[in-house]
Amino acid sequence: MTSDADLLRDFAATGSEQAFTALVSRHANAVYAAAFRQTGNAHQAEEVTQAVFILLARKAPSLRSHGVLLGWLMQATRFAAADLLKAERRRRLRETAAFQMNLTSESATPSELDRLWDRVAPVLDACLARLRTADRDALLLRFFQNQSLAQVGEHLGIAEDAARKRVTRALDQLRNELTQAGAATPLTLLPEMLAREAVPGAPIDLIQPAVHAALGTQTQPSAGAWALADSVGTHFAWIGIRQLSGAVLVAAVLLGGGIWSGHWLQNSLSLEAPSAVGDYRPAGFPEPQVVHAFIRQVQRDLRAGNRDAVVNQLQFPLRLNGPGFNTVVTSPDRVAADFERIFTESVAGELLKCPAESLHCTPQGVMIGSGSIWIARDPNSGQPRIAVVNLP
Repeated sequence: MTSDADLLRDFAATGSEQAFTALVSRHANAVYAAAFRQTGNAHQAEEVTQAVFILLARKAPSLRSHGVLLGWLMQATRFAAADLLKAERRRRLRETAAFQMNLTSESATPSELDRLWDRVAPVLDACLARLRTADRDALLLRFFQNQSLAQVGEHLGIAEDAARKRVTRALDQLRNELTQAGAATPLTLLPEMLAREAVPGAPIDLIQPAVHAALGTQTQPSAGAWALADSVGTHFAWIGIRQLSGAVLVAAVLLGGGIWSGHWLQNSLSLEAPSAVGDYRPAGFPEPQVVHAFIRQVQRDLRAGNRDAVVNQLQFPLRLNGPGFNTVVTSPDRVAADFERIFTESVAGELLKCPAESLHCTPQGVMIGSGSIWIARDPNSGQPRIAVVNLP
């Protein structure tokens, strides 16, 4: 079988539609499955898939030396799905479409694996993204491309026994991440569940439209797919800038340019300071793990329908803002009585889909989603608490 690298090289050099179609056919199932897990919507998953392959066509010359192409595709899928969901949340907020949300019901499923998958699917890709690249690539090759351990080892440049150990270690790390995300899964069931559920198959009529959308032939891709591709390209550009900046800084230190590198670092930090993404110190939290653990706990309580536990994570007086009103709630009983009107579908949905890391921070607190919820440091305990809820 022709390798991904050879197909990319052929496409980058000649623009071969045949080579690109082979790449899309090989990876469309995994990309679509990841997009569907993260969006929960078939139409949105198709749009994300088109965006990812549009970007692949653009980036092919620079990706020819990429180790495991599927790892890059999954990262692009995660960025695209997150951006699409963010845009969708903003649209819902503009339309002020608030529906009540039943947090306690779970659809009955015929098997334990199905029940586990219902909890794992929404958080799987974020958990995979937190693994080391080598561990994540091992899992992607083994369970998302159904490769043998010998093939995994060949792709990663290690022996089969080393590949087995890496996959085992990666499964254990993934289980830990899933547990933190409120989707605890027994290690004995995780491999079977990934093999059965992770790549169920994209719609049969998706591959050719994705190829034509990426290459600009025959069919015209949706404006949304093009915009998503641009947005994901920006994410990768920033990753490259950060990596280059880090390399420049290390080189400067090694060459003895301490004064110059200190000045460069100060300027770099000053450029990023206004956004304060991932730095929780402006909000009063020296240790980011405290905020991450708090958000994951609230997400678990919401999924379990444990309203009392959620109320216990609020800071009182709680500020409530909405169209035409601003008020303060001083009683936990009041929140419990009006829980569904406060934690509406859009408010609770932003919190449930929010990653626990790399959030926007200001001296006023940590922003969830597009600002439906703000987390602040409790002045008495010093712990994170939900301090503000902004209703649509």
